[in-house]
Amino acid sequence: MQKAVAFIREHTRRHLDWAIDLCRIPSISTKPEHKADVARAVQWTRDLCEKIGLKARIIETARHPAVYAERCDHPGQPVYLVYGHVDVQPTGDLALWDAPPFEPTLKDGWLVCRGSSDDKGQVLLYLRAAEAWLKAEGRLPINLKMLIEGEEEIGSPNLGKLLEEHRDLLKCDTILISDTGMHEDGLPTITLGTRGLVYKEVRLQGPKHDLHSGTHGGPAPNPATILAQLIAGLHDPQTGRVTIPGFYDHVQDPTPEERKAYAALNLDPARYAADLGVPALAAGEKGWTPQELRSIRPTLEVNGIFGGYMGEGANTIIPARAGAKISMRLVPNQPAEEISRAFDAHVHKTIEQLTKGRGAAAQTVKVEIIQHGPAVNAYVTPTGNAPQSRATDRSQPSAAASGATAQAFAAARQSLQESFSHEVALVREGGSLPILPMFKHVLGADSLMLGFASPSCNAHGPNEKVLLKDLDRGAEAITRLFGHLAK
Repeated sequence: MQKAVAFIREHTRRHLDWAIDLCRIPSISTKPEHKADVARAVQWTRDLCEKIGLKARIIETARHPAVYAERCDHPGQPVYLVYGHVDVQPTGDLALWDAPPFEPTLKDGWLVCRGSSDDKGQVLLYLRAAEAWLKAEGRLPINLKMLIEGEEEIGSPNLGKLLEEHRDLLKCDTILISDTGMHEDGLPTITLGTRGLVYKEVRLQGPKHDLHSGTHGGPAPNPATILAQLIAGLHDPQTGRVTIPGFYDHVQDPTPEERKAYAALNLDPARYAADLGVPALAAGEKGWTPQELRSIRPTLEVNGIFGGYMGEGANTIIPARAGAKISMRLVPNQPAEEISRAFDAHVHKTIEQLTKGRGAAAQTVKVEIIQHGPAVNAYVTPTGNAPQSRATDRSQPSAAASGATAQAFAAARQSLQESFSHEVALVREGGSLPILPMFKHVLGADSLMLGFASPSCNAHGPNEKVLLKDLDRGAEAITRLFGHLAK
């Protein structure tokens, strides 16, 4: 292993050139005019895989392609599948960038460009490690497969079909992902889970058109007022808890040990509030810290409200329509489909109670509820000692696969400690990754997430960046990980 680690340390400049070359490609997957650029980024990755000694091929999908690569020289041993992506987000307002987003710039030890942290720079860590082992040690110590797609930033619409069609090709024991970040600058982090997601849009229809508020105010139902009452009632003002019946029924609370670990992360509420640009943090659910609320507790948030006159000046109307977009983040054991149905039932019942017509049984507004995207369950990585979700997915990995992931977790923790000379933070992300339960369902394998992006990397925003020191330590950690996995 030491020869491979030395190789990583001796070739940092050449490996930086890889990142610069790949990040020059404007592989914006959401824009049709960049379709050829996404294909070019995938082809570039395939060519590099072949160059360092992996067998690689391109897999076409209905929109953007993916690259599959492998080197499996150890029959009967565990297989590790690396997942990542080389498509990127749009650039946004170019005036907010200090330099053109696809002209990589080195500044104060950072590589600044779109895709540097999400996810091109992190994907390349695994290729750096594979090359180091093959060149310096003459072998790759583990069975390695890679699936690098070009559609992650648009929600991976074709990944499920790709997994189903190539299930045997992608068969593995554990999935390794580096598309997350570090909890703090310089703090090696393993993400052990993500929250689930249910996303709803509620639309209320009242009058057939906007009405004069002086002529019709009072007897005419006002969808905006009714919507405000509905939203205000979604949380208990005393406890901060969501009021949807059954919302907390299956919640798996963290253990005292987990709560102690989160307390040790030392989130400063005042600094956090300052970073958010607010005078103080919201109270949230009573009895839980800000760190816990944003990662391991279920939440409901209003993402947008629309309806009525929003232009300059005054327009005294009763709006015909109003609506809101609402997201619910879920934790282990909260069945997403059940929560989705519970939300719908609660909205219909509440609107009926709020709008019962004068002298009639019919309610005064029509309700439409739209679900955006699938209902996604929470996900937790098995570590061998942490409590696991018992009801997030009917398709559980085999005991052997879960055992392999627990072993990979131990190896990853050791590798990060050795490379960063620091204890490893173990966290659960507040966001959602639908690909994790998808991998688990189709491939029967769990995922382990090792993030090397700084909290200040500004992924998806202007001046996205990655710290070169973190890339180099990350490459060393992955190199060590390959060695420890082989033991």
